[in-house]
Amino acid sequence: MVCIKNTNCIIIGNEMTLSDCKKLITDVSDEVYLIPGGYQIKGIMLKGSRPFPVGFSGGNLFFQYVKPCFGIFALQIENCHKDITLLREDFIQNNFEKIK
Repeated sequence: MVCIKNTNCIIIGNEMTLSDCKKLITDVSDEVYLIPGGYQIKGIMLKGSRPFPVGFSGGNLFFQYVKPCFGIFALQIENCHKDITLLREDFIQNNFEKIK
């Protein structure tokens, strides 16, 4: 598992509520899926029991991250076209809910 501190993530929102984070990701993404907790994106585990919004726009990937004791963050990883293609295929294969 990858430590979030060792990735090239951009924090686009911090100290957010679940609904605010979902709205932000939906607003900045062209395509959004709800992904179950425990799923890993680029080695980063999505922690929690609720589904997480994961969005794509161009080559950018957007997702919610919960850091214990610090709260909920909306993160962006830029220029990851290949990862987005693989994630999209996996999301469709696993019948994850598409919300946008």
